Amino acid sequence: MALEKVRDKLSPEMVSLLQGKTLVLIQVFDRSTEKNISSALSWVFAINENTIRFAVDHKSYLLEILESNPSITLNFIGLESVYSVAGNAAIKVRKTEGLTLKLALVEVQVEEVRDINFYGSKIVQNPEFIKTYNEDLVIKLDKEVHNALISL
Repeated sequence: MALEKVRDKLSPEMVSLLQGKTLVLIQVFDRSTEKNISSALSWVFAINENTIRFAVDHKSYLLEILESNPSITLNFIGLESVYSVAGNAAIKVRKTEGLTLKLALVEVQVEEVRDINFYGSKIVQNPEFIKTYNEDLVIKLDKEVHNALISL
C-alpha cells in the first residue's frame, strides 16, 4: 500500500477540477442498517479549498443518513491520482424552489484530503461521462444547479 499523502484542504488544482464535470463517489455510514452507502454524484462543486457543495434529489435517502450522521467521504479520480475527501456535511437547502428539479443542496466542510492511489501508479485517463437526456435540458439543469450551489 502506498504511503498516503494527507492534507487538510483541497489544492487549487482540485478546486479547479471539482466544478461539476467530475464523477464523484459519496460514501456515508447508515447507522440504522450499520452499512456503508455509496452513490455517484455529478453536480459537485468545490467553492474553495475548504468547502465542497453538491446537489441530490430532495427525496434521496442520503439526506436522512446525513441528518443523523454528517460524516461523509467523497472520492474522485483526477490530477493523475485518486483522492478521498473526508468531512462533515450540512444540508443547506432541503428542497429548492424555482428550479426545474426539486433538489437538496449540501455543503461539506473539508477536514482531510488523502491521495489514495496505490503505490507505483498514476492515472493516465480520467473517467468521462455524458448525460443521456435531452441536451438542451442538460444545459439548463447544469446552469440552474451551478447557480444554486454557488449562491448559497
